Amino acid sequence: MILTGRAEIPDFNTLEQEMVKEFCKSPRKVQWRGGTEKSSFNYLLLDPRVTLDLPQRTKKLPSTEAFRCFILSIFYVGKGKRSRPYAHLHEAIKYAKSKSNQKLDQIWDIWRDGMGVISLHLFQSAIPVEAFTREACMVEALGLSQLTNQKRGEYYGLCANLDLKKKRKLGIFLLHKAFQIFLQEGERQICQEDL
Repeated sequence: MILTGRAEIPDFNTLEQEMVKEFCKSPRKVQWRGGTEKSSFNYLLLDPRVTLDLPQRTKKLPSTEAFRCFILSIFYVGKGKRSRPYAHLHEAIKYAKSKSNQKLDQIWDIWRDGMGVISLHLFQSAIPVEAFTREACMVEALGLSQLTNQKRGEYYGLCANLDLKKKRKLGIFLLHKAFQIFLQEGERQICQEDL
């Protein structure tokens, strides 16, 4: 989805702040799915065979090409707590021969090529519905056809009432923030033997 539009990154900072404010300042009587403990975050699983140490290569690439490479490397968007992103990797080891799906196959393909999965953690200290909403926006921006996610995701709060175009633009905005975080933190791979 993202790659079919123009290269502009929408400025949805105000909308993002309104979303965060709604989830943080809601009255105690509002019963959000998963509660109100700020222990959730989002994560992306990236394929290093696509990024090829992108944080180092960005110095020689146009910014639009670097962002495009980042987008193409994403194969899963998730919401988690604690060690949730690693559960996918442990699942791949546990069901190496007996259970197969697109996500596990991708993880095994990366490992068989002698590389490790990149797990990029984002938007820390959120309540669950905020993380679910961010996940849904990013999935909408990328499109399920590029991802190994099984479903689109769920929206809460003011984002539930946005039209699809705005949800997608907010997703692009969030993915660009994720890209900036990735460039700052660098590329760290998790190989099978690291687990």
